[in-house]
Amino acid sequence: MDAPPAVQTSADPSSVRRWNERAVLATLEDGAPRRAAEIARATGLTTASVRDVLRTLASKGWVTDLAPVQGGMGRPARTFRLDRPDAVTLGVDLGGHSVRVVRADLLGDVVAVGEASVPAGDIAGTKLVLARLLADVDPAQIWTTGLAVSGALDADGTLLRSIALPHLAGSRPADVFADTLPGDILTTHDAKSSLWAEHRRGAAVDARDVMLVSLGRRPAIALLLDGQLYHGAHGSAGELSLNELLPATGDYTWRAADDATDPQGDALRSALAGDAESIEGALSFLHGVTPQIAYAVALVDPSMLVIGGALAPVLERGLPRFADELGARLQTPPDVRLSTLDQYAAAAGACLLARERLWTSLLDHPDGVAPLTRESFDAAVSA
Repeated sequence: MDAPPAVQTSADPSSVRRWNERAVLATLEDGAPRRAAEIARATGLTTASVRDVLRTLASKGWVTDLAPVQGGMGRPARTFRLDRPDAVTLGVDLGGHSVRVVRADLLGDVVAVGEASVPAGDIAGTKLVLARLLADVDPAQIWTTGLAVSGALDADGTLLRSIALPHLAGSRPADVFADTLPGDILTTHDAKSSLWAEHRRGAAVDARDVMLVSLGRRPAIALLLDGQLYHGAHGSAGELSLNELLPATGDYTWRAADDATDPQGDALRSALAGDAESIEGALSFLHGVTPQIAYAVALVDPSMLVIGGALAPVLERGLPRFADELGARLQTPPDVRLSTLDQYAAAAGACLLARERLWTSLLDHPDGVAPLTRESFDAAVSA
């Protein structure tokens, strides 16, 4: 949550109250306990105003007043921290061959992850797999889910086209899986979700203009411009499934497939398992697509380029050469970094996006910050 400046004067009283509540919450977002005086210094509010705001936030379920701690001579200091309701946010990365789930609390701290194979093209079978992955979670705890999918998504969450999930094309995945994923569902793009995870928790936390090149089963590009994900006019920005800029399928040919039904997966798994020939093939693939990546970078001029996706863990050795060849083709080459996240990047990013939507829905209430309850959130997103 971005911290707004505290407002003590100007505007109407409800605006002042809302901004001051948001400012106080922003100082507590990391979950650490703080004294009222510390919050006052961080927000610019008076200590008395901070105490008034804290009392209001406590009545709405946002803040817990901790037991005083004796820190030396004098009166023990009272500290305050964000409350942690018994609630869950989920991130689900739904692929054509597997599904990955990240479970976090409302502060964004990950508490569990899981993954499993899914039967290709089988919605009912995928629902059974998801149900098993979520078997130990009380559905009433799940407030919101970020559902990451591959393909072109329009503004209302309809999956227009998808090579990975052709059986879902033309549908709203949130509606399809509503009977399996309780609570509010936010449908997101998998590569964009991965980029958001990099921006919030990974290699790109210090950048606001970033290009992610995701090299997995289907290479894709995602863009962060001025700190915001760029979706494009039709929700298809960076979706390369029908474009020859980067090969969509069939170019991971560095070893013979074990399973004719999944040659891409075999090639990826062999490289990740450390097969020397496969790793060399992956490095050669990166070298081969460098001109195309340079062309895309030149059009956008990001400050940072992150290489992510399933192949990222085996590409570290090739990164210096890649950066040199990229620089030779660009007037102002970006900082090149390798993803610091694992296979749960898209699920983690979807979870973060869903959580931030939850917070925004509650914080932007016209009458001030809404109560931190499931009922308040459900009412906000359905309004």
